[in-house]
Amino acid sequence: MTKTHRINRPRGKILAAVLTAVLISLAMGIYHYVPIDERLENTYYYSFGYKFAVGLLINLAILLFLITPLSILVDGLLLYRKKDNTYLRLLVAIAAYVLLGFIGGIIYSIFTLNFNTFSAQTIHIIAGSLVFLAFQLILNKLPSTSANR
Repeated sequence: MTKTHRINRPRGKILAAVLTAVLISLAMGIYHYVPIDERLENTYYYSFGYKFAVGLLINLAILLFLITPLSILVDGLLLYRKKDNTYLRLLVAIAAYVLLGFIGGIIYSIFTLNFNTFSAQTIHIIAGSLVFLAFQLILNKLPSTSANR
């Protein structure tokens, strides 16, 4: 019987996508938040909750509809490299997910018809795909409750 890995299961990928979206939205909301003491008069600032909610919706859409399907393809291609040692396999996976993020950035720019901020969008999606990979690896290391039954 072959051993299946949780990283290849869609449920683990969806959970990793949600956790990644929450983490990135939280980080971007904190980064762009302007404290009340530093705000200028007659200038409107969005609240942290608004920035977090909008960022979460955008990041969830990118991760669930763009990164997750591409990661299933990448994980399928990475299964062919079984003879590599653990560190080389990890480096190949990181390089593959960076390439996944770059291709995702191109696809995102095509669909939004916005090539003016292509580099910023692509860097954001590459960072998101690497965090997505990290969450998948962490979730893969957690003990599975279904295997104990």
